[in-house]
This record gives sequence, structure tokens and C-alpha cells, in this order.
Amino acid sequence: MSTLVQEITKKIESIFDTLGIDTMILSDVYNIQYSTGIKIPCSHAHTDLVMIALLNNRGITKVILPECWVALAEQTKFDAKLLPYSIDHDPLAAANSILKDQLTHNLVIGSDDNNVSLKLAKMIAGQIAESGTERIEVEDSFTAARATKTKNEIAHIRSIALKTDHAINGYFHHLIADRSKSSMSISENLRIHSLERDIEIEGYNACSRGVIGQNIKNIWAYAPMFGFASNDFTDIGDTIIADAMNNERGYWSNATRIGIMADYMSDDQTIAYNHLVQLRKIICEELIVGRTASEVYHRIVDKAQTQNLSILKNHGFGFSVGVSTKEAPFLVSGDETLIEAEMTMVLDGIIEHEGLLYRSRDTVLITDNGHEFLNWYKDWREPYFALNTI
Repeated sequence: MSTLVQEITKKIESIFDTLGIDTMILSDVYNIQYSTGIKIPCSHAHTDLVMIALLNNRGITKVILPECWVALAEQTKFDAKLLPYSIDHDPLAAANSILKDQLTHNLVIGSDDNNVSLKLAKMIAGQIAESGTERIEVEDSFTAARATKTKNEIAHIRSIALKTDHAINGYFHHLIADRSKSSMSISENLRIHSLERDIEIEGYNACSRGVIGQNIKNIWAYAPMFGFASNDFTDIGDTIIADAMNNERGYWSNATRIGIMADYMSDDQTIAYNHLVQLRKIICEELIVGRTASEVYHRIVDKAQTQNLSILKNHGFGFSVGVSTKEAPFLVSGDETLIEAEMTMVLDGIIEHEGLLYRSRDTVLITDNGHEFLNWYKDWREPYFALNTI
């Protein structure tokens, strides 16, 4: 068993002990992945199929899943017994039958079914009631466990975050020679540069994307709208915003950087980029252990407004990262989660200037003494300049 798996196992054992439960029924795909290692890409999009993990306190972990997922689960699991079912008729009924056989009477059972479909939640609740056991909610405990990272999780997140930043910087270096490129070509080159650094780019949430020129007025990453991989071409002086969201061995990185198709910034680019640098500084200053995420958010807003920074209204300033692309805590108005040391956060700053949106994302480790940048391959207090005006 790897050190990382041992660290995660200790966290889960602590949940068992703290809540006084004997068995956990996990149905959230990310909680299943975190606790068992089983990662099925796009499994959350297959709402007709069911995967359930049964965790026993210091006992054998069992995972109920469709037969068609077994081969992949075997490759990614930590140490679990797989209980496959056929999807030829009614997948939910088939999974329910296995679950019923596995539950023992008169035990205290923990469940995380608040975030799954109503059908699945009702099925699990019915089986718990039928077995005559007590149900304890474990979702908050898993959220907290996933939010604070272990030593080896931090090392892994640091590695992939640095690779992602290196991939973006590596592509920007090509701008010097490539000159005019479409945003579609930029997006593809960002993907290739990620793969060259041994990063897996997989479906659904993973993406690489370049947005250029006036199209940075819309930078939300959902194809085919909002300037995602369009066929416009770069011109001298254009702003290029490069996104890369990558996955490596089950953990995610998320970075956004700015390049300029020139050897200097225009007056507007200078104003916007300086505001973005100042906003990142404010976020880091306010991201202090012991404050709630909501408190951090409001302090950032107040300080940014005092300094006349043109922040985007109602936009959150960051989120945690781990086995899903975005995890709690979120730096938004309504999140009362306490900020703790050993959290890894993606800072998400956006500045609106002259109708255009300038964005930067940085991954930081929260410590008792402040923060540490995990993904700075270069110092991003200035953009990348493509010297193509020579």
C-alpha cells in the first residue's frame, strides 16, 4: 500500500471513529474515488448507472458497479473487492439487490447520498431502514477530509500544478516563432504541451483553451459559445488568455495565464494586468487560517473596491482542488468553511477593463504562515511577451 493510500485510509478511519459508525455507504463518485481510488471518467454523467462503495471500519472495502466498468476499476482501485452487476435490464434494481445482500443488521451506517439522484438516495435510505440500522450523514466529514491535503497529496498536486504552468509557458514560448495562430490552434497546442509533460488530458472537465483579442470579453470555458476555440487569428498587440485544466492519477490542476503578442503592453493592458496582480496580492493577504471562506471573500471585495480595482461583480475568488476540478471551500459569499493549513486553493482573479475580462488562476498551499505558490514555473507578476514585433 502506497504512503498516499495509507494517509487517506487514516483520514477515513478517523471519520469512522469520530462519528461512531460501523459501515459507510458512499454513492458520490468523488467520495468513492477519494476513498477507493476508482476513477471512471464521466461516471457522474451516466445517471442511469450506479456505483456504490461499502466501507467497513478497518475491514474490506467493496464496490458495487456495472460490469462494463470493472476493467477500468481494476486498474485504478487501491484495495477493494468489486461486486459487478449486469446492466441488461434494470441497473438500479441490480445494484439494489447486491446492496441488500451486503448490509448487516443492527449496525450504525454512514451515508453521503445527499448529492446523488433522488432515486438512488431513496434506494439507499430504504435499504438502511429495512436493515433496522441508524443512519449518520457523512458528507460534511468527507468534504472536510478532502479539503485538507496530506503530505503526499500536496506533493502530487504541486507536481501537476507546476507541470500545467510549465505547459502554458512552454506553449507561449512558441508564439515567438509561430506568429499568427487561430485560437483553435492555440487550444490544440496547449493540449499537446500538457501531454508532453506526461499529464493526462481526459474528457468532460479537462480542457485546454486559448482566447485572443477582443474575444476575451467572454472567457467562460464552455464550447461552442463564448469564444471557446474559435477560428479568429492573433494579431500584433493581442492579449492571449490560456487555460489548462489537467488530470494526473486522479488529481486535478487548473491554471490560466496571459500572454501578449508583442514585446510590451498597451496602456489598457498595463492597467488591467496591474489590477490583476494587485487583486492576487489581496487574495493572498486575506487568505488566512482561521477565517471563514465568506469572510475572506468580503474582505477581498472591500479592499479591492477601496483600491479601485475593477473586479467582476459576484465572481468567487477561488476554490479548493483535488479529486474533482473544484472542491470546497469556495471563496464566495455563502461559504462558512474555516480556512485551514494544508488546504490547496486555486485563486481565481478576474479584472474587467474596457469591456474585456483579464483572468489569472494560481494554485497555492495555505500554511500557518501564509501561502506558497505551487504552480509558478515563472514569476507571473508580468505577462509572457512574444517578441514578434522584431
